[in-house]
Amino acid sequence: MATAKKHYARYYIVRGLQTMWAGDAANPGSLFREFVITSNEFNSTQGKFQVYGLEGASGGIKDGKFAASDAEPTVLFDQDFDGLDSAAKQFEQLVGETQKQGFKPITMMDILEFEDKARRSQ
Repeated sequence: MATAKKHYARYYIVRGLQTMWAGDAANPGSLFREFVITSNEFNSTQGKFQVYGLEGASGGIKDGKFAASDAEPTVLFDQDFDGLDSAAKQFEQLVGETQKQGFKPITMMDILEFEDKARRSQ
């Protein structure tokens, strides 16, 4: 049986990361989207920069911890760019479009509320 191709970062240095949720991560089925800029350029804005985006769903809280969904995340976007400026422009566009669709960045208050729900579920 063929399995879906798993997505991975082609470069090991993360130069940008944004995770957003539509709904509450504690509720099974709530959607998240994550966008990342990776590169192998540690100290330069020149070179290749990968921008990729994933969408997945929460598995809710199980045994007092965050549970991943059984389904693999879907690749929304995956492209290499020459230079950090063009990669960052695409990254910001993807994040902006996602926010218009109702996804919101995770805040410290979201994290504290989730941890409280996880503790109370035990």
